[in-house]
Amino acid sequence: MSLVEQLFRPRRLRQRKYATAVGAPKPRIGALARVWRDFVRAVYRRPNMPVFAHDVVSATRPSAVNTEIINICNADCSFCGYGKGEDGKASDPRVKGKLKPDVFRHALKIYSAGGGGNFTLSPILGEASAHPGWLDMVREARSYPNITGVNCFTNAILLDRFGSKNILTSGLTHIAISTCIGGREAYKRLYGVDKYDVVVANVFDLLRTNRELGEPVHIDVCLRIDKPFEKFYASDIYKQLTKVIDPRRIIILDDNWDDFRGVIGKEGLPEGQDFKEQYADKSTPCYALFRQLMVLTDGTIQACTCRVEPELWAGNVKDHATLEEAWRDPKLELIRKDWFEGKLARCCQQCSHYMPYTNLTEPARPQRVAREVLARAKRAIVN
Repeated sequence: MSLVEQLFRPRRLRQRKYATAVGAPKPRIGALARVWRDFVRAVYRRPNMPVFAHDVVSATRPSAVNTEIINICNADCSFCGYGKGEDGKASDPRVKGKLKPDVFRHALKIYSAGGGGNFTLSPILGEASAHPGWLDMVREARSYPNITGVNCFTNAILLDRFGSKNILTSGLTHIAISTCIGGREAYKRLYGVDKYDVVVANVFDLLRTNRELGEPVHIDVCLRIDKPFEKFYASDIYKQLTKVIDPRRIIILDDNWDDFRGVIGKEGLPEGQDFKEQYADKSTPCYALFRQLMVLTDGTIQACTCRVEPELWAGNVKDHATLEEAWRDPKLELIRKDWFEGKLARCCQQCSHYMPYTNLTEPARPQRVAREVLARAKRAIVN
């Protein structure tokens, strides 16, 4: 279908009962709104992309599905809620365990049948590679016809057990490495384990192998390091990193830390860093309610992908026959509706991860769309 056909093909607006919750945005049904929506989706090549606030609220499916592969970690990060508090359960009251195979396969089945896309296989509090069948699960996910990619986070401690080539050819499409590079003492202080040399070797081996294979996997190196950052940028290890990865993929978390609702103190952060500021106004529902379908190890659907919050637990994914049905789980819908009516769960009132759900439409702003059009045109000319 041509761009012109996509922009002007007739559309029939389908009113949905769940789009009329108190405080929810009204649908944009004008001709210009429909044309703009179609144009933006054509530019980004995302047919279900939310353009207006109502698109977010009325979506029949999530943008992605995340299954929590494991809730066990092999590090003890000073800035993370894992293992903190009484009995180590201040941030996760559950028994430690792995993703149940029937939950995993059911989530894959309904996601693929519902259109699929990228599938996330990451813990909320844990380490993906601590699951011995990690790469087997990646391969299984990619065997489904509509699963176009698999993403995960890793601290890189165990990567040598799997081998860089095996990891990069498993079907993974995006790996985000959370680590501290630049000194053994800083690493041990922040990650709580003496694995600096192993991690550095694993990270560089993965990046070099990725280059040799033609970069089949998008890798981001997400650094948790002390300030001032200039010291890191002037270091030899930074120069070595930039030889095997684009500097734009080296991301440093800067004054954007979570305190896990008071569990983490400032002494747990990298030197010179600070916590993320809380939004003063949380009258608009959080983006986490409308972004991904978060499935915990036992199949419980959680309204948040950032932390483990029993207040936000809904039904079980296994009880839903379709992706749309799971996305509109009655308990999940009630959490959304309550927020539109000004009733926030206590954990949400205290959460520093909050962002308004309207942020999900930011890529559809005219300035962002114009930049995307120009970037695509430039790439087309270069090619």
